Amino acid sequence: MVKLTLSTLLALVAGIAGYLLTIDDVADAQLQMVMMQAVWLPTVGMAIMVGMLLSSSGVLIQTSLDNDFASPSTLGVASGALLGAVLSRVFIADADLMTVWAAACLGGAVLALIVLLVSRLIGGGQLPIVLVGMALGLGAGAIASVFLLYFEHETDGLFLWGSGQVLQSSAQPFEAMVIPSVIMLLVTSVLLPKLSLFQLGEVHAQSLGMAVGRWRWLFLALAVGQAALATAMAGMIGFIGLMAPHLARYLSVSFRQGRSISGIWLASLLVGALLVVMAEWSSRSLLFLGYRLPTGAFAALLGAPFFLILLFGRSGQALAATEQQVIGLRPLIRLKPVWALTWLSLLLVATIWFWHPPAQSIGAQWVSNRLWLAGLAGFALAFGGTLLQTLFRNPLASPDISGVSTSAVLLIACLLVVFPGAGQIWLTVAGLVGALLVTLLLSWGIKRKLSVSQLALFGIVISAFTGTATHILLTFGSTTSSVTLMWLSGSTYGASLENIEPLAVACVLMLALSIPMLRRLDILPLGEVIPQVLGIALKPYRLLLLFIAAVLTAMAISSVGAISFVGLLAPHCARLLGLYRHNSLLPAAGMTGAILLIWADGIGRSLMPPSEIAAGLVVSILGSVYFLLLLLIGYRKQRFKPQEV
Repeated sequence: MVKLTLSTLLALVAGIAGYLLTIDDVADAQLQMVMMQAVWLPTVGMAIMVGMLLSSSGVLIQTSLDNDFASPSTLGVASGALLGAVLSRVFIADADLMTVWAAACLGGAVLALIVLLVSRLIGGGQLPIVLVGMALGLGAGAIASVFLLYFEHETDGLFLWGSGQVLQSSAQPFEAMVIPSVIMLLVTSVLLPKLSLFQLGEVHAQSLGMAVGRWRWLFLALAVGQAALATAMAGMIGFIGLMAPHLARYLSVSFRQGRSISGIWLASLLVGALLVVMAEWSSRSLLFLGYRLPTGAFAALLGAPFFLILLFGRSGQALAATEQQVIGLRPLIRLKPVWALTWLSLLLVATIWFWHPPAQSIGAQWVSNRLWLAGLAGFALAFGGTLLQTLFRNPLASPDISGVSTSAVLLIACLLVVFPGAGQIWLTVAGLVGALLVTLLLSWGIKRKLSVSQLALFGIVISAFTGTATHILLTFGSTTSSVTLMWLSGSTYGASLENIEPLAVACVLMLALSIPMLRRLDILPLGEVIPQVLGIALKPYRLLLLFIAAVLTAMAISSVGAISFVGLLAPHCARLLGLYRHNSLLPAAGMTGAILLIWADGIGRSLMPPSEIAAGLVVSILGSVYFLLLLLIGYRKQRFKPQEV
């Protein structure tokens, strides 16, 4: 591994030299020296240490869990660390660097522990554990967003930091980071012989006298500490812990050298450091609208495609072949369709009555507009989510989990950056283009016969990629980050007849267009063969239904912003009532979605008056918990009753 190590070391040195040599000259030589000592050298040092810590964490996690898809990002460790750091700044006055790091360690450790315990309950598996980690990461990120938005004075500076910011303004943070970082890396190097035994498998490791369970927890605790320290220092630098170990293994094959764990670990450190240095170099060089983009943005834009390549590669396909395809919940009660629809209608009327303001109250018309907009948007998202679940025969499909919503938001953000005064019609068109692009990608995934887990991860990665791009566009294309985050979180704050009427018309038209296809929708989940035997041409119907789902999603997103999990929750809630025929399932899911979003909007307005929590954040927190329960119960049911479908 000497040749590999020297090559990666030379590449890292070349990257550092290129970064330092391309710094713009300052006329004053003394000022140039001060800038070099206080800014550029600490920034390079921080990039190197962050890259090494994340890479080392990735190697420890992947090796100890025997999971090529595991990393601080995909297991939710980074999101937990971010939440812990944000909470420390909110609740601890004048929290210093070590306090923030300790809170980040605790947050990452708690979330990692939950992910690992849940994965044990569902029976393990490489793709399910990543699904659990990313689902919990979404929930932790939503909670962090709430605190960032509503405690902006206490969390001053954490908004951009949360996107990953390696740039330093003094040498103090780097100096405080060096000692604990070096200690952690040295401890890891000493323990590498024990880590190498995991490559033999649990049975062989135990036969050699190794207490596998205890050592696994020790390595995972060390990995969490390293990832948390990197997150506390630089924010969310995603996917480095996933990419660096894989690139190191690939390089070891290219150099025709063995895959010893010590060589892979050392090569991963150098590759990870190089990746962060190059991301920081790109951040400094490629200005966007006159602003400097966060380092983490470049890492995420590079890491998301890398994860997809890994997911669709040989190892991902091999894992997908072993995954059970059925994930779902049994009905809690079985109601006749007429009774179920009647009770849901009454509940919807009661919900509207409960949250509708008195006619004489201040702002009654505005609150009433918000109420109707929330109901229509919830109906549209739930209706579209039900169609996607039917088309893809995937209970994890929905506009948000599948990436349709975030792609619509990205196109809308692009339009707003170029034309800030764009009207509702143009916003809808942009959202529709984004939604259609992702639905075509998902259709390609169906043709590739991807598993339920693969499709869900595909959508989550698309969401991560487009979400990062949107965050960049809106953050640097608007005047304040708070307004940006509010819109990105999903809110009915801007409700007016201008966006209510088009959404209402779209819901009526798409519902009318779906009515003639209700009986055929009941046949689509049966697979490819039976519909063809019955003489039903699947392709035209699929394209039409995809168009309906995309239109409804685009209309809702262009009116209320990014609302997550309604399209996943509502169809499942309707099925829990025992509804499966689409002539009752679709209207039941639509009404359930309307009820959910009206309550989310009402709760968000009532919890912290006069401030409010965006409806999208409320639904994201509840939805991530439900998504976790869905995975837990669904996989556990398959584990213990494999004969049931």
